[in-house]
Amino acid sequence: MDSDRESNSSSSSTSSSSSTSSSSSSLSSSSSSYKMIKAKVFIWVDSELKDIYKIDEKLTWVEQKENIVTKLLPPLYKIVNKKYSITNRKLLKMLYGRWRSRHRTSNIKNQGDERVKQNKRRSSKNSRMQEKKKRRAHATNYLIENKNKYILRYPEEDLVKILKDSGYHSEEWEETDPEEEWPITQSAVVEDDEIIEEAIKQKSSSIYIHNKWWRSPALLRLLHDRIDPTVELLKKKPLTLKRKRAQSSQSRYNTSNVPPIGVPSWCLNQDALEQFNYSNVNIPVYDYNTDDQDNSDNDIEDENNNEEEIQNRTNSS
Repeated sequence: MDSDRESNSSSSSTSSSSSTSSSSSSLSSSSSSYKMIKAKVFIWVDSELKDIYKIDEKLTWVEQKENIVTKLLPPLYKIVNKKYSITNRKLLKMLYGRWRSRHRTSNIKNQGDERVKQNKRRSSKNSRMQEKKKRRAHATNYLIENKNKYILRYPEEDLVKILKDSGYHSEEWEETDPEEEWPITQSAVVEDDEIIEEAIKQKSSSIYIHNKWWRSPALLRLLHDRIDPTVELLKKKPLTLKRKRAQSSQSRYNTSNVPPIGVPSWCLNQDALEQFNYSNVNIPVYDYNTDDQDNSDNDIEDENNNEEEIQNRTNSS
């Protein structure tokens, strides 16, 4: 019965994933094209058009919008449309996005060094989140392409939602380690059982992973047991800092520790189901071998086969 269920789920998931792969690739292509044009636009703004009008990051957008529209936009449109077809509206959106980022950075600098440090940590956290989502999406695509029996059971809509929304993934902040964990660079000087000079320690930091309290065992199993092992297999760049799980009571950065809007019920644990008024009846179970210990050996064998295949591909490339 399980095999029939798996077969039906696999065939339907395979057909849907293949039908969306072309659409996702076209979306990726259009996104890549937009980024390329935007990069060219900024080059032209900073070179050929820099003497016509320079957007001031210290001024508000309203204060200079008229000059941007009347002085900068017409010649920019003329240059860009020699090679690319793009509207004035999109060009203005690109310019606004760049101004907003630089205006924010300028304001932060004016608030002092401590605020700059905080922003740097926040930016690093956001970069790690984007990299984590990118790696997990890449691993999931690899599993789908290789018709992994577990990943194909999940609804495509749920997978896309989970992989794209940062709210489903734990945040990773670089934080200073407790002083007792700092490495000793110079030992203490002891004479007659008395410490003459204290040991010198070097301050260290690690990446602390802050868990989302509301995530269900089913969601954690998908991310940690089904996707992340393949992330590790496909990973090329080594980690530079140790990663540690932060204690719940020590989670100082819980501003986004709330489920995303429209979260599927199977992604919530029992406490979250009750707190957010979700029904706990008929919650779908996609990884229905979760509690079947007899399949653990098969899981390991599948992962070993994947690792061997990736190693062979790496050696041959």
